[in-house]
Amino acid sequence: MSRILAAAAAAVGALAASSAQAQDAAPTPAPDNWGAALAQDARAFHDVILDSHPGPVDAENPGFTPHLEAGLALALERARTTDSYEDWYFALQEYAASFDDGHLGLKDWAGMGHVWTAHWPGFLTGLRTGPEGERHEVVFSRDPAAAPEGAVLIGCDGRPAGDLAAEIIGRGAGRWSLPSRRAIYASTLFVDQHNPWVRRAEQCEFRVGTETRAYPLTWRELPDAVRDEGFAAARSPRFTAPIELRAWSGGQWIGLGGFNGDPASEDGVALTALQAAVETRADEIRQAPAVVFDLRGNGGGSSAWIQALATTLWGKAEVEARSPEAEAVDWRTSEKNLATIEEYKVLMGSNPEVLAWLSTVADGLRAARAEGRPLWRHVEEEEEAPAAPPAGSSPMTARTWVLTDSGCASACLDAVDLLKALGATHVGQETSGDTAYMEVRDEPLPGGRVVARVPMKVYRGRPRGDNETHVPVHAWTGALADTAGIEAWLAGLDAAAVRR
Repeated sequence: MSRILAAAAAAVGALAASSAQAQDAAPTPAPDNWGAALAQDARAFHDVILDSHPGPVDAENPGFTPHLEAGLALALERARTTDSYEDWYFALQEYAASFDDGHLGLKDWAGMGHVWTAHWPGFLTGLRTGPEGERHEVVFSRDPAAAPEGAVLIGCDGRPAGDLAAEIIGRGAGRWSLPSRRAIYASTLFVDQHNPWVRRAEQCEFRVGTETRAYPLTWRELPDAVRDEGFAAARSPRFTAPIELRAWSGGQWIGLGGFNGDPASEDGVALTALQAAVETRADEIRQAPAVVFDLRGNGGGSSAWIQALATTLWGKAEVEARSPEAEAVDWRTSEKNLATIEEYKVLMGSNPEVLAWLSTVADGLRAARAEGRPLWRHVEEEEEAPAAPPAGSSPMTARTWVLTDSGCASACLDAVDLLKALGATHVGQETSGDTAYMEVRDEPLPGGRVVARVPMKVYRGRPRGDNETHVPVHAWTGALADTAGIEAWLAGLDAAAVRR
C-alpha cells in the first residue's frame, strides 16, 4: 500500500496548526448554556463520523453504528443536567474514548476561560508490575494518616482496584485493555478533576505488609507543584531518543525518536540527514555485529521514513518481499473526504508522483459517489509481490534489534511490523496498538469549541489486528532514559544471541 499520503497529511497538519494559532487570537467564549453546547457538539461529532468514517458502512464491523448511536444517546441524556465546563468536557471525552481507537477522537479543546482545579486524598498511586501482575501502589504521600508509601490498593467502596481504575480513568482514556494506556494514566486514579460522570472513592482498603487496612479518604485541594512532584514519582516517564546514527559497543545505533512526515519539521530535517548518513555508511552498518533501531519516544507520523531506511540497508527486493501489507483498502466516499484529497493535491501538486496517486484516489472517490457507493476500494497498480530472496542473499548481515516503549503507535507500529519481518528482535516495553481505520482528517465542530479527528479509510486483512500490541522478546524494566543501562543490557543479550 502506498505511504505517500502521510506526507500530504503532514503538510495539511502544519496548515491547520497555523490556522489554530490564528484562532487563538480570538478565544472562543463560554456558551450561555453548557447543556445545549454538549448536545450540539455530541450531535456534530456523531454526524462527522456517520458521514465520513468507514465504520457506519463497514459490513465487517456491524456493531459500530449501534455503538455510535448509543454514545450519542448517553451524551444527550447527560446534556439535560450539564451546567459546567467539566460536565461538557468529560461527557464528550468519554464519547470519543468509547470507540477505543487512537485515530478517532476530539482535539484542540477551547479553554473558554476555564481554570482546571483538582483535589486529592493526600497520596497518589502508581501502576507497578511484578510476578503477581499489575498493582496500584502508593508511591507519593503528604498525609501521615493516609495509606503509607508501599501500600497496595485492594479496592474502594466495594470496587476492586482494577475495576475502580477502569471506571474512573479508563472510560475517559479509552483503549484500557492496552497495558500502555494503563501505564500512562494510572497515576491519576486519586486525582479528582471534578468529573461528574464517575464516582470518586471515599473509603479504600490497602495491603500494608501482611495486613489489610481500611482508610477513609479526606479530599482536599491539590496544588500544581505538589501534583507535578507526585506525578514524577508515580509515572515512568517517557524518553525520546535523538534522531541519529552513532556507534555503540555492539555496532551501530540508529535513533528514531520521531517520524514527523513534514520534511521541514525538526524531526523531518533530522530524519533527512539520517537517511543521507545511512546511505553513505550503508556497508559499515550492514557489516556491523549488531544494529539497534531505537524507537523510544516515537508516537508515529509517516512510515515512509522507516521504509526508506530499511530499503537502503536490506535492499528493495528484500523489503518488498517481506513487508507486512494489508490485502486491500476501502475509502469512505464522503464529500468532505473527497475535498480533503483535493486539498492535498493543491498542497502537494509539485511532486508528480504524489499528485498522480492523489488524483487516482480523488477520481475513485468521485466515481464511487456518482454511483452511490459508500466505499471505494483502492487497487493500486503494482507488480505482483516478488518472492522472498534466498536466505542469506540480503546485504544486511548485522544482527538487528528494535527497541520500543509503551507509547509506540501508528507509524511506529508499522516500523516494528517491518523490522520484525526483516528479522529484528523486539526488546524494551510492550507497544501501544491501533485499529485498521486510518488516514485521519480534522474537522472543527460548528460551535468552535473542539475539533474532530476522523479516519477516512479502512485496511482489509492487515496482519496485525485491531489494538494488537507488539510484546517484546526481552522486556526492559528500568528507566527509559537510562541509555547507558539499556546499551549494557542489549550488549549482554546480543552476546547471548551469538552463543546460541
